[in-house]
Amino acid sequence: MQTFWMRRSCNFAAVLGLVLLFSPATLAADQSDADKAVDTFNHAMLSIFHRGQGALSEDTRPIMVIARDVIVISKDGKATYPRSAPRYQQLKSTTHVLLGIIGAVTPWPDDDAGNDRWKREFSTISAEIDALLAAIDGLGLSQDSLASQKEMLEKARAFTEQALAQGELTREAVSKIINDTRPIWVENMRETARAELTALHSAVSSARAAMDEEDWAKMYIVHHGGSSVEDVNVVLLYLQRVMPEKVAAGQVMFAENAHGTDALANHVGYVIMQRNVGAWAFGDPARMEVDLLGYEAGSILDEMIEAPSPADVE
Repeated sequence: MQTFWMRRSCNFAAVLGLVLLFSPATLAADQSDADKAVDTFNHAMLSIFHRGQGALSEDTRPIMVIARDVIVISKDGKATYPRSAPRYQQLKSTTHVLLGIIGAVTPWPDDDAGNDRWKREFSTISAEIDALLAAIDGLGLSQDSLASQKEMLEKARAFTEQALAQGELTREAVSKIINDTRPIWVENMRETARAELTALHSAVSSARAAMDEEDWAKMYIVHHGGSSVEDVNVVLLYLQRVMPEKVAAGQVMFAENAHGTDALANHVGYVIMQRNVGAWAFGDPARMEVDLLGYEAGSILDEMIEAPSPADVE
């Protein structure tokens, strides 16, 4: 028969066991095991998913990659069609004197460190202009284009040297040199676009001529795209004009964050896989173009964030 103290001892031991069972250290260990398990599970599921995505990338052929050159990747290998446009690089590069000036005054110099910076960078701009002017005749530009490049560069050099001689800079002076050289760099942009489009059209036309109609019909096109340009893009405008049916069918893709031929080609598999997810899960291949949490997030934000008092609505 248990005595009072024996019962007290048993109860104490039970309580102590519960304390140990649910102690912070024990809970932390259990939580750690749970986190590891969910991480392992997530990794396994994504590995299977990425395997399927990789298979799509390998099976989707042919693919036209528009990068430095136009490259057609088929089951038989790769065919490269040069997209050389020397004028594009030449005229675009001389126009970058504008970027140099804007970069030198950004952020606007309003202290000693800023003044030291623009003076140092204006000195660099002047020296680089001198070096380019000494060699620019060798670019083989037309007389009119050559004269325009020299005029633009000489005006920019005169501006930087005058600012350095005066030791001061005003926003009005910067705006004036930009406006004074605007007609030349605008014409440069036009000729740059012409050079790029001419080279691109030649390469794409050669690639198409080498393909049969069946391969052409199923081919996807992927281009690197621009880091900030979303709508008016030279390559997109070209593709919309020469192959509108592929643009409408979703066979034209832009891969801003993909670098290199293989990464660009694999982007096609990624996009097709996202369309598969949308089709299977929502009956809408385009669903994954919207953040998966987007619709739900909007209603949750309605609950979380109070609306300020609005101005009068008319």
